[in-house]
Amino acid sequence: MKAGTRDYCAVKDVHLRVCLENDVESCRKTGLESISLEGGLPDFAFVEVDPSCLFLRKTLSLPLLIAPITGGGERSGAINRALAQAAEACGIAMALGSESLMMEKRAARESFMVREFAPTIPLLGNLGLTHVKKGKDYLLEAVELVGADGITIYINPLHEILQENGEHNFAGCLDILGNIASEFPYPIFLKEVGFGISRTALEWASRHDISGVDVAGLGGTNWARIEGLVQGKDYSVFENLGAATRDAIVAGRGSLREHQCLIASGGIRTGVDMAKCLALGADLTSMALPFLRWANTSAGKVIESVERLRNELMVSLWYCGSRNITGLRGKYAHLGN
Repeated sequence: MKAGTRDYCAVKDVHLRVCLENDVESCRKTGLESISLEGGLPDFAFVEVDPSCLFLRKTLSLPLLIAPITGGGERSGAINRALAQAAEACGIAMALGSESLMMEKRAARESFMVREFAPTIPLLGNLGLTHVKKGKDYLLEAVELVGADGITIYINPLHEILQENGEHNFAGCLDILGNIASEFPYPIFLKEVGFGISRTALEWASRHDISGVDVAGLGGTNWARIEGLVQGKDYSVFENLGAATRDAIVAGRGSLREHQCLIASGGIRTGVDMAKCLALGADLTSMALPFLRWANTSAGKVIESVERLRNELMVSLWYCGSRNITGLRGKYAHLGN
């Protein structure tokens, strides 16, 4: 392994350690606390409550995606394997961390090879927006090398400008991605990383062949705080930039076409949070930091935690008088703050 690759792997491991050992969550709230689920009267038995959904033509047992977490570091393989095993056992979706190290350095490939541990679930590859400059074949390889069903393209300008050796030139990337997406054989999703995807990106996605968007709102893991801890710098002035998760979901639902999948993430921690996101218009929910911490313990801890989320979501459905997650749409009220 080349020295530069070792250095990059070390940075990945530092990010993991910081997330596992420090308070890296936003000082801002998600906005979900300002809405309440609207109660109903269930005219059915609790056993009829069905939180399943379709995603990438596969059935999920509940609308949950493990957000991109890691790849390429020394600790990444064990964490990704635990996540994949748990995702398969629970019937939920999974996205890999950025494949750029694997694609460009041809190192640590094994940490991304999780398909054998999760043969049936929806699996997404992952690259950054600037990687589209490498062309359609590069994106195709990122999908097919790991046996994924599609790919996530993360759009994270604030994080890039704050991290060491981040990408500082996004010029022309959306035009290139639009051309690739028009003939790409796999679904493409856009994703922020915790600051709330911009209206500009949402409006662009609505006009192009994009399968969905993960809004990744402000209120959960905060990469300005993480980079400050990693680099020993005070980036607190940037921690409040972005759109809260609630507002990002509303903006997403208002911008995207109905068939485009709206994924809600950013500080979601309970099944009640998931239900609120679905009520606001999300099709799927996603989490990163909780899964990282659970997987650092074991695949069993991940499974146990997902079962808790499932029960909380099912109770929320019952409370709202909804047999399934589509019945939650619009069942919320503002608390006035």
